[in-house]
Amino acid sequence: MMQAKPDVPNWAAFREGVVDALPMVFSFVLFGGIFGLLATNTGLSAWQSVAMSLVVFAGSAQFTALSMLDEHSGLVAIIFATFLLNSRHLLMGLSMSPYYKSYPTKHVNMLAFLFVDESYAITLNRFRTHPSNMMYVYGTSLALYVTWVGGTWLGTVAGQWLPDPATLGLGFSFSAMFLALVYYQLYSPLRIITFVACGGAAVVLAFVLPNGLHLLAAGLLAFGIGYFLGPKQETAPSEENLPKGVESA
Repeated sequence: MMQAKPDVPNWAAFREGVVDALPMVFSFVLFGGIFGLLATNTGLSAWQSVAMSLVVFAGSAQFTALSMLDEHSGLVAIIFATFLLNSRHLLMGLSMSPYYKSYPTKHVNMLAFLFVDESYAITLNRFRTHPSNMMYVYGTSLALYVTWVGGTWLGTVAGQWLPDPATLGLGFSFSAMFLALVYYQLYSPLRIITFVACGGAAVVLAFVLPNGLHLLAAGLLAFGIGYFLGPKQETAPSEENLPKGVESA
């Protein structure tokens, strides 16, 4: 009997990743559009705005870069600020490494580029009850990437009809979105305590540390709490230890 090749893509898992990302898609189109509008107002052309979303794909870093461009900051300062803001991904990547260890290196590198806070939260929540699946991660990540870039393009095209984003009071929407994402991760007292402690530390350190560095410091605090007080080993679930009725994607 012929057996399926092991490298055949699991499109069912890919579709599930896309479906699980759908609640985030609207916000990505919205905030991508706001970024496109602000980018053109800052002086970037439409293609430059879209190119930034294509190459950088980091919302907080891109908005920070716009404000720094508006203040005529140098390229080195912008790159350094981007590094600080995205340095939290180093710790997030470490927590995901047990789930990625079976993936080919070329795919790990691609998924590292597509790695954002939202895809991290969605996939981490998924892999608590399902075995790690590369195509699922691709489905989630690409759905967010395409809608972010598409939203940026819409913002540059339709910017002349959109009101000033500052007048819409959308600033808290970012916080609300991340609070919704983190809700499903707060399933133990230790995680709740870590969330509150690190959130408070980030707020306090924001007044004394350079932009972005407070996030890294809070992330290191969370890493330390998890390492010293958390479970000694937490690995991706296998087929044998999945809850009854849960199948591999």
